[in-house]
Amino acid sequence: MKYKVCEFYSGIGGYHLALSSLLPSHSFEVIAAFEISGNANTAYAHNFPKTPVFETNLCGLTATKLGKIMKSDNDAETVFVMSPPCQPFTRQGARKDDQDARSDSVLHLFSIFPELPNLPDYIVIENVQGFENSNTRGKILEFFKEHGYKVEEFLLNSNQFGIPNSRLRYYLMARRLESGSPSEVSGEILRSLPGYITPSPTPPPLSEFLDPTTTQEECELGEKFLTKWGKLLDIVTPSDNGSCCFTKGYTVKAEGSGSVIQQNPSTNLSRPCFVQTRGAGREGRTNLSRPRPMADNCNSLATCELSGSEFEDHMRSLNLRFFSPSEIARLHGYPASFSFPESLTLKQRYKLLGNGLNVAVVKRVLEYLLSGESEP
Repeated sequence: MKYKVCEFYSGIGGYHLALSSLLPSHSFEVIAAFEISGNANTAYAHNFPKTPVFETNLCGLTATKLGKIMKSDNDAETVFVMSPPCQPFTRQGARKDDQDARSDSVLHLFSIFPELPNLPDYIVIENVQGFENSNTRGKILEFFKEHGYKVEEFLLNSNQFGIPNSRLRYYLMARRLESGSPSEVSGEILRSLPGYITPSPTPPPLSEFLDPTTTQEECELGEKFLTKWGKLLDIVTPSDNGSCCFTKGYTVKAEGSGSVIQQNPSTNLSRPCFVQTRGAGREGRTNLSRPRPMADNCNSLATCELSGSEFEDHMRSLNLRFFSPSEIARLHGYPASFSFPESLTLKQRYKLLGNGLNVAVVKRVLEYLLSGESEP
């Protein structure tokens, strides 16, 4: 079977990378990538120079134009993949849902799909936790109910797939049924992928994902950052088998943006400096054998009993640094062949990765859908 793929909100090519690792190159073609971010498109084109990239607001896309791009091909099945803007649904946002203008484009897409000469055979949607309770999702499900699709929905965390990083995301997989078959849309949200066996109960240590040559100076936490955010850092060591979700705010703020690495193994974080004050656990973290100094986006906070210069001296003694972009890419399942063009700054790379997909998880999602595992 051959697949024609249209990648909406293509970012830096997470879906394309997942397909490349799953299928032989001759069995699929990404015929178009749509993305409004110029920086994302620069990175996408750098890695996939043969794929047409359309830098556009999808609210302006018409069924006529999309139909011309897709063209009719009786020998190929069509796959639409997308990761719409998450800001209307994220816990750190205003949660305006379908009243947020950033939801307009995905709702527009599902309004023009019925006008296409042929509906897509498969549709995949990725978004943040919270999308599963949104009005936007409800409106999209109506499309699937009306047009004969089987829909399965999941909340999956990357640490379920042997990755020492927490990235809980919503996934919707839809497969068009034979003509005349009733739609299958249960609305149930599953927490694991049927048939998938976790490689190990405990993910490997972070050291397997770190750059051997990265120095503290290259990814240094500046004094201003440490002073402002020191009490909200989530600190991990290379031997840990868990880390917090990296977001587009990584290196700009600490709260809910991702972990930092302690490079001084001689300093013990379990000293009385750190006291847990809220939240019994840390979602997605599997190594909780010692107290953690700070918080992530998993609703856990900590406070430090030290203050002033004593606290600052202690934090400096940890020899902390940020994860490098290549290390985050590795934790997100990007292959070694992926790279950023030199024109993109360090800050831009962090932001693009924070907005991106976990390629390893998406690969499993696509494998489940396209292999027929989701069929009755």
